[in-house]
Amino acid sequence: MNKLLRVNYSLYIGVFLVSVLLFFAVFGPYLAPHQLSEALETQYRDGKVLAPPIQPFESGEYPLGTDRWGYDIASMILNGLKYTVFIAIAVTFIKMVLGTIIGLYVGTWKRTPGWLLAFENAWSFVPLFLIVYFFFRGINTLSFIPTWKLIMLFILITSLVSIPSIVSSVRQKTAELNKSVYIEAARALGAGRHRLIWKHIFPQLKETFLVMFILEIVYVITIMGQLGLLEIFVGGTRVTYDPLLFHSITKELAGLVGQARGNIYGNLHILMVPLAVLLITTISFSLLANGMKNRFQSNYQRTPWIKTGQEPKLKPVRKNYIAQKGRKLLSPEPMALIILLILFISAGTYVYATKDQDIGVKNFSQAEYDLSLKMNKQGEFSSTANIEVKNESEDEWDKLVFYFIPNVFKEGHSFQSVEGYASVTLNHIKVDGKEADYELKDDTLSVFLSEKMDKGDKGKVEINYEFTLPEKGNRFSKVDKNYYLAQWYPMLATFREHKWNKEKYSEGLETYHTDFSDYKVSYDIPKGYTIASTADEDPPASETRGTLKAEKVRDFFISILKDTKVYEAEAKEGVKVRLFTEDDHNKDPEQSLDLAKKALSFYQDKIGEYPHETLDVVLDEGQFMEYPGIVTINPYIEDSYFYQVSIVHEIAHQYFYGTVSNDPYYEAWVDEGITEFATSMYFYAGKGEGEIKAFSLPLNRMKSIEEESVKRQHSNVPLDEVSHNGYVYGQPAVKLLELVNNRFMVKGNDPRIVGMEFLSAYYEKFKFKEVDSKMFADFAADYFLVPKGYFTDWLTLE
Repeated sequence: MNKLLRVNYSLYIGVFLVSVLLFFAVFGPYLAPHQLSEALETQYRDGKVLAPPIQPFESGEYPLGTDRWGYDIASMILNGLKYTVFIAIAVTFIKMVLGTIIGLYVGTWKRTPGWLLAFENAWSFVPLFLIVYFFFRGINTLSFIPTWKLIMLFILITSLVSIPSIVSSVRQKTAELNKSVYIEAARALGAGRHRLIWKHIFPQLKETFLVMFILEIVYVITIMGQLGLLEIFVGGTRVTYDPLLFHSITKELAGLVGQARGNIYGNLHILMVPLAVLLITTISFSLLANGMKNRFQSNYQRTPWIKTGQEPKLKPVRKNYIAQKGRKLLSPEPMALIILLILFISAGTYVYATKDQDIGVKNFSQAEYDLSLKMNKQGEFSSTANIEVKNESEDEWDKLVFYFIPNVFKEGHSFQSVEGYASVTLNHIKVDGKEADYELKDDTLSVFLSEKMDKGDKGKVEINYEFTLPEKGNRFSKVDKNYYLAQWYPMLATFREHKWNKEKYSEGLETYHTDFSDYKVSYDIPKGYTIASTADEDPPASETRGTLKAEKVRDFFISILKDTKVYEAEAKEGVKVRLFTEDDHNKDPEQSLDLAKKALSFYQDKIGEYPHETLDVVLDEGQFMEYPGIVTINPYIEDSYFYQVSIVHEIAHQYFYGTVSNDPYYEAWVDEGITEFATSMYFYAGKGEGEIKAFSLPLNRMKSIEEESVKRQHSNVPLDEVSHNGYVYGQPAVKLLELVNNRFMVKGNDPRIVGMEFLSAYYEKFKFKEVDSKMFADFAADYFLVPKGYFTDWLTLE
């Protein structure tokens, strides 16, 4: 029983609770089950109506309940805890450092001035939160100052007004120690003021300062709570009308309590849940401070000749140095701290590593490609595709579905495309070395499995085939002596919602959808040709045999060129830009290359890291198209401005198609509309053009819709239902511009800067993920603090 009474419960419980708080402060946003902008709408589920506000533990999706508008309380707490904890620590650190230094030096003065004592006495009666309140009252609500600046301002002001109390406390403790005999002895031996302070006084007070630091964190949290009750929320206050309500932008705990105080007479959990977490936070730091104080007092009382003036709350235990001699094992306390630290790091690593698992639309079919391609002098191709397929779904597969060479009806047959003919011959298909049955219909290749594939199973598919290209007209074609191979190999379709995501073939529409994969391509081409491709490192023009590699790309494009000139430049971060062209058009290659370099450098600087080492720009007759690491541009059009815009547009696609994925049949606007917005933002924010000129292309698309009297339509309809391409390209760009212009003050002072920061945040969140309309609306609503209903006039979100 005596051993149990000697246990420092305050210290151990305090260390554990503070560790848990710090863990949730760091990793809480990753653990939040919902976005801050995601509100529960009334719904009928499992035989009962689910409508806000939900009580705690009533629904597994909302463990701590929701507020009256359906916002998840747990998500708000997990996102706001970091502001409460780290702002309090930052304020305490600043005032303790400055206050301690000043107090130590003032405490060594021979006599304390009367005016300083008077100031200390007067300042001790001033409620500091009132000073902060009046400072922020005029700038915190509906402020044009960014959130991070308001936070920094709060840290600075609160630190400054708190320093005098720290100075007073440290000065008094220092003055008392300064009268000690050992200080007089040190001074007699010639020690200067700096040495006295840092070698003799400070070591005696360091434990006291540590306890004071923890207690001051509690004091700062108390100030934040008092301000919250007066509707001054750290980081800014958002106001809604009818009814008049004040909302914390950062969702820090004191702000959540302050904005929920009106629920004290109804829906009490909206107030009590964040209040309970706030109390647990203050109690945790208070227990830690009390436990450390007990520990330090107990340690000093081990030597009874050192008088501390205080009776220890814990019975001191004398150290037995003889018994400890030769002991190598750690004592229980350091061992417990090491275990706690290991648990903290392990749990944090796991949370961080899995934080992106729930981001993006899920695909349950994975593939790796090992392809070989051989071309003869007559322009005939033979290929073998070795594809490793993995089933990551819960379903059993009895077949595999591939998208296979467009404009081809069936094995051994050909038909006329826009100009010329294309043909394909399938020689054999094997699965795990055994011949497999298959069906080729239009552009859909179905391979039937003799043994079903369960979750986690892998299968190796070998497809041997030959093909020729049509003349001009599309992405898979021959243009004079150049060959362009897009979707030239069997592309594994995505698998979701218990089915293969491959729509029926439709001329001119992208009915396929693939995921990110790794590629290895062996090639053998005739002399005189050179390759530009998706690969990061294309071979020298002299090499006609070799291997191309690319990782994490949606498809692998190859252009086989003859007698073309190559121009090179370097964008930011050492990324190489190459331009391939002939001299039979009126577009200046040097200017085109310079535009490509500047556009890519701008996007690298403003959006994010370019995912490849090289960008190839191929100028030739045909379509304007984008592929990972390479784009094709038609230089033979007359409209020079559209030509320039198209170069920038296809480069923007490297981010919003090549890296941020989408379903090109159901969600075409996700890459086309956002790319058009990013393209216009280059001319608006990068080149300084006026808004009307920079956005002339999407505005003209919307104008043509009006002139043609096309019916009003959402942007995210299937491609075969789109009544005008302006709804896929122009409408999203115009609507995003309106969003930025209406809400840029939430994030900054300049819509051009905020627009690019929005694109950057979107890119970084969904990099190498797939996005649909709902996910985009969730992200944009959360970013600009608007309801998701803001988007329903141009997106269907059901």
